[in-house]
Amino acid sequence: MTFRTRLRYRFGDIDDAGIAYYPKLLHYFHCAFEDWWSDALGRPYPQILHDDKLGFPAVKLEAEFFSPVRYGDEPWVHLGVLRLGGSSVEFGFWMTRGDDPKPLCRARVTTATVDMAKMEKCALPAAWRERFAVFSLREEDFPRGR
Repeated sequence: MTFRTRLRYRFGDIDDAGIAYYPKLLHYFHCAFEDWWSDALGRPYPQILHDDKLGFPAVKLEAEFFSPVRYGDEPWVHLGVLRLGGSSVEFGFWMTRGDDPKPLCRARVTTATVDMAKMEKCALPAAWRERFAVFSLREEDFPRGR
C-alpha cells in the first residue's frame, strides 16, 4: 500500500520557463510526507517533532525529473517506504497527473531517525516501524521514468 495526496502548483511554484521550479517539487514531496503523518498514521508531524521528540531529517536525496509540472497542475503525490533500517528510512516519492501512472518526477529520500532532544541518531521505535511497514513499496513497484 502507498499513500497519496493531491497538491496544486501555484504561481510562486513556477519558474520563468513556465514549469515547476525544481526545489518546489522536492518541497511538495515533503508536504506529502507531512500529510502522511496526519492522514495515514493519525499523528500530526509537529507532534512527532515537538511532543515525541522524534525527527526524520533527510541525509541522502536522489531525484529524477521526467515531464514538466505547470502552473495550475494538481498532481498526485505518492509516498511509499522502500527500506526500513535500524535508524533510517528510505522513502520513495513520485508525482503523477490524472489517471496516467507514468511519473512526472520521482525521488528517493533517506532519512535518519533522530532524538530531537539530543540531536542524535536513535533507533526507529518499534511501533512506528510496524506502522511504516504497511506502506512498504517493492523496488520493482517504484515507478521508473517515462
